[in-house]
Amino acid sequence: MGRVRNAFLILATALILLPGAGPAEASKDPSFGAQWGMARIGAEEAWTRTTGAGVRIGIVDTGVDLHHEDLAGRVVAHASCVGANGDPKGCKDSAQDDQGHGTHVSGIAAAIKDNAKGVTGAAPGAELVVAKVLSNTGTGSSEDVTAGIKWVVDNGARVVNLSLGDPAILITSFMGGGSDLQEGVEYAWNHGAVPVLAAGNSNALGLGMEGSAYGNINAIVVGATGPDDTVASYSTSTGEAKWALVAPGGAGNGNKADDVLSTFWAQGKSNVYEAFAGTSMAAPHVSGAVALLLAQGHTPLSAVERLLNTADKNVSCGSSSPTCRGRLDVAKATTRPA
Repeated sequence: MGRVRNAFLILATALILLPGAGPAEASKDPSFGAQWGMARIGAEEAWTRTTGAGVRIGIVDTGVDLHHEDLAGRVVAHASCVGANGDPKGCKDSAQDDQGHGTHVSGIAAAIKDNAKGVTGAAPGAELVVAKVLSNTGTGSSEDVTAGIKWVVDNGARVVNLSLGDPAILITSFMGGGSDLQEGVEYAWNHGAVPVLAAGNSNALGLGMEGSAYGNINAIVVGATGPDDTVASYSTSTGEAKWALVAPGGAGNGNKADDVLSTFWAQGKSNVYEAFAGTSMAAPHVSGAVALLLAQGHTPLSAVERLLNTADKNVSCGSSSPTCRGRLDVAKATTRPA
């Protein structure tokens, strides 16, 4: 398979949009009770040990609402890499979101805790480094994504969240022989950052598509579960990825309470919160979990191994995900130091 260039990426979100600094304990934020995903992964217990303080999470996406009440102050660096063509030096100006997806992902990863506003992120003490690589239609080039990955890593990201696209496109890019996306992921890993990749939502269209072999790519591949701890019907399998988990992503069944509530950007509005379903929502739960472990002193590899080894194996990933280790469990993962 030849080198893939200018591959267009589509957001790994199900086709449903619904309205809607040291260790600490349960969040006092008003909508925390609606965040069933945090309860599923044991976040409250984990926060008594670590909040991810001092760790930077890279968000490579549609940008972020820089003025959102639950994110302002968490974003320590940002840039637009749209048009950078693979060169992080071409990333400049603002990563202000104009689509909403990146803001939603950012809140799941690191929304502020105990500010009496909105929701709480999986790693509420972490910082965000944001690269805008997708347009307001949720599409972009693999070269711009590569530039974004490199830019966030060069600006201190130790975790890189990639809630980017459908595996039918991503796998072609990853397995195409030195493709731009693989280049970016390997750049992150080789520079000490853990890439976290949304598995995609191919099954959202009812096509019965399954994930292809991810080979030995150095990224945690994440599928999505609903509130009942079953794999969501839209979630593409993780195939034979060497590192794979499932995490809360929402049921996608039309009931907003069963999806993932987080921060959002909307034209002409401020401080918006919305519920989405998708593997895009599952991935930042895992990115936040990695930040929690890195803050405890884990190395990138030991953080990955710790998450895999402590995953809840009673939660099935599905028959087409043979290497998936179970559902994320940060309470168990953070119980022992590195």
